[in-house]
Amino acid sequence: MEKILIVIPYLSKGAQGKEIVYAVEGWKQHFKEDCHIIIVGDYDKNVQEVFDRAKLGEPDISYIPCPRITPVEGQYTCHLDHVNKFRTVRKEFPDSTGFIYACDDMYAVKDFRLADVQAPKVKSFAMTGSLDSKGWKHDLAKTRALCEREGLDVWNWICHLPVWYEWDKLFAIYDKYDCDHQSYVVENLYFNTYSSECYPKVLDIENDNLTYPVYDNSRETVAQMHKALDQKTWITNTPEGWSADLEVLLQIHYNY
Repeated sequence: MEKILIVIPYLSKGAQGKEIVYAVEGWKQHFKEDCHIIIVGDYDKNVQEVFDRAKLGEPDISYIPCPRITPVEGQYTCHLDHVNKFRTVRKEFPDSTGFIYACDDMYAVKDFRLADVQAPKVKSFAMTGSLDSKGWKHDLAKTRALCEREGLDVWNWICHLPVWYEWDKLFAIYDKYDCDHQSYVVENLYFNTYSSECYPKVLDIENDNLTYPVYDNSRETVAQMHKALDQKTWITNTPEGWSADLEVLLQIHYNY
């Protein structure tokens, strides 16, 4: 039976600590299906630590080198970079039918299965962002404008949780919208194209059982993180949220 691919893009200079180590531990300990974890991007001491721990006979893990695309002057290229990394993975695993895309700052703290990843989820009803701004908001606004021109829904599928992609559908979007050169938020394009009749769960951070985002490292947030271990499936963080307290909490949880 085909192993489920878990693709985790990694940029060493953007790492806040050992986040890639804990992200991989979350998949190894809590994903209840046979999988192959792929780190694509940079190789550093934290990635080496992942492999040092993997020698204990845990799930398959591999590394694919893929330097970040050099930014075009005045153009935000994060999404172009992910397209490039996904294509690189596809070349290495041509027989796979799909994969799960996961960030290196997503930490699973409860058991889950593929069906939980495939279930449609959104952070908000509609994409927002200004074309006058740089970065993510620019791409989000640009993606919304494209969806409106194409007569597609404008659900905002960005929920900072793992996402399941089918290779054929993803490549069809790449080809149709020239995603190798045009920087769109592919997650929104993908689901608004192929899930127009789906009615996703709109996440409610206070009440859902899925994710708890750590936005800062205040003492109140530390208490909330401990509470989240009992209530949530995933803990995620922003750069401002990474702290020694979060690292200690993850070390204890994964028996590191």
